[in-house]
Amino acid sequence: MPDTRDSLELQHAFYETIREELEAGSLGKWAVVSNERLVGVYESNRAASEIALKLMADGVCLVKRVGYVVKVEPLMVRVNHAPVSNP
Repeated sequence: MPDTRDSLELQHAFYETIREELEAGSLGKWAVVSNERLVGVYESNRAASEIALKLMADGVCLVKRVGYVVKVEPLMVRVNHAPVSNP
């Protein structure tokens, strides 16, 4: 049995094969993918998540908003250390 990371990557790969079709008819809705099949498309994240929670006992589920790309930017933080004077 593949590990969770491999399984999630499989669900993402499957989603990509149906992405254009989903975007054409379900933009902004929430898709649930499990076992490399589309379980359903839901109006809200809550509804999709409730279905995914029920299915998680059988494996990994992907819940994804159709047509939205989550872009994670690296965060760079610069810390300047000022000298501390003792009174």
